[in-house]
Amino acid sequence: MAWEIKGWMSGGYMAAREDGELVFIYRRPDWGTGMSGLRAFFELRNRGRLIGRISSENSWRPRIKAEWLAETNRALNEEDLLEITEALSL
Repeated sequence: MAWEIKGWMSGGYMAAREDGELVFIYRRPDWGTGMSGLRAFFELRNRGRLIGRISSENSWRPRIKAEWLAETNRALNEEDLLEITEALSL
């Protein structure tokens, strides 16, 4: 299913899927998290729980890294994370 990024709101984005599932994407500072040197660092939350992280290196050719952190009994999976990462176009 396709994810649609709804735009910037309250320090992040909201991604919506056709069936009504929502994921909130919050931009986080790279300092203090052990992620210094990153160009972009986002946390993804669904129903109040952290489900993933997306980061991008600060280099001339950035590499995108998406990490799935949620348990397996959720309505979302790693494929959804990849679709959201692609929709963000970092």
